[in-house]
Amino acid sequence: MAKDSQIGKTLLLALLLFVLMEFVLQVRAQLKFGNSILNAAFADSAQAVSLFVQHDGYQLLAPDIEFAGSSIKVQSNQLGLRSAAVGAKTSSTTRVIALGASSTYGAYAATNDDTFPAILQRISSDMPLEVINAGIPGNDIGSQYLLYAEQLAGLSEDVLILYSGLSNDIGRLCRRSSTTESYALPQLQAPKWLLSVDLLLKNSTDLRYVPYKFSPMPDLSPYLQQYAASLRQIVKLAQQRQVKTILFAENLRSFRKEQPLQLQQQLAASALYYTPCLTVGQFSEVFEQYNQVQQQVAAEFINVHYVSLSGQVPGGREYFTDSVHFSAKGEQAVAVALAQVLKDTRQVTP
Repeated sequence: MAKDSQIGKTLLLALLLFVLMEFVLQVRAQLKFGNSILNAAFADSAQAVSLFVQHDGYQLLAPDIEFAGSSIKVQSNQLGLRSAAVGAKTSSTTRVIALGASSTYGAYAATNDDTFPAILQRISSDMPLEVINAGIPGNDIGSQYLLYAEQLAGLSEDVLILYSGLSNDIGRLCRRSSTTESYALPQLQAPKWLLSVDLLLKNSTDLRYVPYKFSPMPDLSPYLQQYAASLRQIVKLAQQRQVKTILFAENLRSFRKEQPLQLQQQLAASALYYTPCLTVGQFSEVFEQYNQVQQQVAAEFINVHYVSLSGQVPGGREYFTDSVHFSAKGEQAVAVALAQVLKDTRQVTP
């Protein structure tokens, strides 16, 4: 009995320590990012705000909200975008829509003004731009098309910039097919809001990565075909709206083939967390193949341009905060590169 009592006390202590660690992490997230489970736990149930609103096939920010922490402040407009309020289009301004996911949104940008779409607008004084940031975390290329078709209809944009980001599309490569019959026991999963579990998984990437180091490259064909089809849908819709210039921006990552392998491994940590079935080299190859699809689709249309950014935005920690999201210097570099391309095309006059 004494041994059973000791085991029970140990388990209880472990549980209490876990709860304490989770509480500390939630408080830290609330203070730093203005967003945690505490929002829902302590908000008035009648006025509780959900940061993201799910639509049929895509998501948006809740409209007209503001949340802030010590590291980030996000304000949404009436459309549920991290952008200024959108009014009637003026004849003296070129309206630009920047469509994408978390990198366009500015996952680590301190304020709305620090995202590359906002910087692009600010530095383009010689050709006045109104840039609408339509980047939303979690939206893959198919979701981006739906958002563009539904939420962004009627905006009379002159330019469409697509920086699709690939994390949400590539993440499918490591998911087991739901059509495969399985006789395994059901697996318990922790709620997604548990930060302690997420922290443990992110800091054990190297250990969990070992079984996949010699896995063959997944068959990319169906995924690349689906990506190409969505790109064509976006282009054709933009052409129907008489958009003058469409830019497909190269999707970037912080780790590059010319870097030492050990450095690539370090920089790829967050990418491998979400796609553990790929090696660093395979992840780079997948990125390049998706970018090649962008080049090929762009070449099919006369007013679509593929924009290579890797020369202007080097890899490493200076330009990226993790594997794919930009630092402040990265946001600036992307904006400068896109501004030059828009200037060079000379097709952006209203």
